Amino acid sequence: MRNPLIKRIPKELKTDWRKYIVIIVFMVMMIGVISGMYVGRESMLEAIDSGKKELNLEDGSFELSKKATPELLEQIGEKYVDRIYEQFYRDESETKEQENAHETTVRVFRSDAKVNQASFLSGRAPENVDEIAIDRMHADNVGLSIGDEIKVGNHTFEIVGLLSYVNYLTLHESNNDLMFDAFGFDVAMVTPEAFESLDARMHYNYAYQYENEPSDKIEEADMAEDFLKHLVGVVYAAGNGIEDYLPEYLRQASNFAPSDIEGDSTMTGILCYILIGVIAFIFAITISNTIEKEASVIGTLRASGYSKREMIMHYMSMPMIVTLIGALIGNVLGYTAFRNVAVNLYYNSYSLPTCHLVWSNTALIKTTVIPLVLMFVINLLVIVRKMQLSPLRFLRHDLNKVKRTKARRLPRWTFLRRFRLRNLFQNLPNYVILIFGVIFIELMMCFAFGLPDSLNNYSTKAPDMMFAPYQYMLMDYRDAAGQMIDTKEATAEAFSATTLLYEKKQGGFRTGMGSGGDEAVTVYGIADDSAYIRTGVQLKKGEVCLSSAFADKFRLKDGDEITLHAEYENKSYHFKVVGRVNYDGGIAVFMPQDAYRNLFGQEANAFDGFFSRREITDINNQYIATVITKEDILKVTNQLNHSMGGLMNVFRYALIVMTAALIYLLTKIIIEKNEHSISMIKILGFENREIVSLYMIPTTIAVIVATLIGFAVGYVLMVWIFHIFMLQMDGYFVFYMKPESMILAVGYLLIGYVFVSVIDLGRIRKIPMDVALKTMD
Repeated sequence: MRNPLIKRIPKELKTDWRKYIVIIVFMVMMIGVISGMYVGRESMLEAIDSGKKELNLEDGSFELSKKATPELLEQIGEKYVDRIYEQFYRDESETKEQENAHETTVRVFRSDAKVNQASFLSGRAPENVDEIAIDRMHADNVGLSIGDEIKVGNHTFEIVGLLSYVNYLTLHESNNDLMFDAFGFDVAMVTPEAFESLDARMHYNYAYQYENEPSDKIEEADMAEDFLKHLVGVVYAAGNGIEDYLPEYLRQASNFAPSDIEGDSTMTGILCYILIGVIAFIFAITISNTIEKEASVIGTLRASGYSKREMIMHYMSMPMIVTLIGALIGNVLGYTAFRNVAVNLYYNSYSLPTCHLVWSNTALIKTTVIPLVLMFVINLLVIVRKMQLSPLRFLRHDLNKVKRTKARRLPRWTFLRRFRLRNLFQNLPNYVILIFGVIFIELMMCFAFGLPDSLNNYSTKAPDMMFAPYQYMLMDYRDAAGQMIDTKEATAEAFSATTLLYEKKQGGFRTGMGSGGDEAVTVYGIADDSAYIRTGVQLKKGEVCLSSAFADKFRLKDGDEITLHAEYENKSYHFKVVGRVNYDGGIAVFMPQDAYRNLFGQEANAFDGFFSRREITDINNQYIATVITKEDILKVTNQLNHSMGGLMNVFRYALIVMTAALIYLLTKIIIEKNEHSISMIKILGFENREIVSLYMIPTTIAVIVATLIGFAVGYVLMVWIFHIFMLQMDGYFVFYMKPESMILAVGYLLIGYVFVSVIDLGRIRKIPMDVALKTMD
């Protein structure tokens, strides 16, 4: 026989459709946005990884002073290398066919290359001598499209394709550039005939691939170093010269983007965990409210002979159906619309290849399986606990275990004021639930407003965090003749620097040497009387000072001991922390320069660069690896905003929608729990206007108090969560919210409550008087 309780499910859905729509919307937004970000990220990483094989990515490259002979190439290939490819290029000027067009540098390659090939996002490869394909991101930034004409050197070309080179996922003109420049630099492809017709100097660049792939980073570094020694020997013996040498694992243009995309999962994961907590809270309060609202029905059915098992199955079915509907729609949107949003955000930041949809187990588990399991467990526990009560207690709506034996004594106020106060006390459990709900809401609002504010705050302050207006990193401290490099600039101060790794023991999902999850730490050797970095303490052997960013991120203090290790060598260094330098611009360690030289086995007068208050003009550019100025730092922070800003905006809008849904759900539950009382005072002759004042004023006061408490608690929680978030990333900056954002975080909730209150007025007017008469006590 068919269970007659099944007929109640459509009726219940129709009666309480608003509540279930809100839950479905919340589930759809949570699952859609988070799974879309995960799926978009994993689709893009899969495209990058597969492109390395399909587009034949090099293992490294070197540039010679002149074209190598076949005999020289054969000699070069005797060490580790399986294949060597010609990948010659020319750096030409590029201008649009418009007046006052901005001139950029374009690196032009031949279209018949067998290595480091390109993925075409639109159009095709050039086939005629007057055709060209350029980088897709550069074209977007400067307003070029297929069919436009550009001038490359003295030649005019028609754009027929927009591409992404596998070794230029970011447009780094030089590997020493602090940040790529998709406006001032471009890469392009032309036919071999067109390439030969260009006028710029030919760069004799060769790409190589190993015969046997290295097993790990350390072996890869050892192979690259050994190959370089072999390369130097045979090239100079043949009367040629080496202009550049770059192993692929050190190439910023091919490694920066995937590394940054992998880091985006941290932000998405933190938001996912917050929303899972919110969903658990929603499930808990909705099922409790449903049981209280259906108490008479449950009591009647139990008294009619329905077993506890049948009741549990019935009241589990509706939440399961609603959750599954939300999960289904959310996953559909996550793999379509929201996935496209995530992919477009990545395309807006980097020169990435064509991307195809991939299945994400991470998205399925975190956004669907965990909420479904939570819903099932929470609902089951609440329902089973409630079903232990007798049918008589359900019929009497006597579901509370703790009762007050007598009424509270209230002040001698007017009747209406005393009624409101008593109503406030009677609804205290509901208002406690409201406070917890508001804490979740304000936590989401702090996330939505605080992350962009934190990033903007860091971007604003970053240029002022520099040690000096100019920071020069040298290729070597000696020139080609073996003479020490020096400058007449009076403000210049020599320093030493290298990069080591600090194992993330706190908050990191991946730990261990060379795991890729370790923190990069810049170790500085500074002059004892440095004019740029002051430690404030006399450092002994083995003692160091930490930057404030390093100390704050890992909660390190004076007296602690730290261990740093080399990424590509099996070497570890142990230090004792004795002080900190007020420097939030990076994760750094400071020691005396003499101690630095002894530790790393350098000569007594060795150094790696200069700090300077003014530009240094008397050092040949060929000896300068990198110059870091305020403009370079601004370029980095602008790119950071460009890369993460779009993602944060998506999160902000989604969180505002979910916040409105949660406010609606909380106030609806409070009204429903007071249906009996509201119905009773309607019988006593109170008008709707008076009833609204009796119930909405206490609720409004409770909402305001809950909002203030919720914001304070939510802000503290967000600071803690943000610190965990930063532990998963390289670098460090503190959580920050502008005063305007704090006001908006509180204001949005109160404005949302005002709109919900209008809906609540309609609910109160629609509560019939027979609700009180139907209740049997």
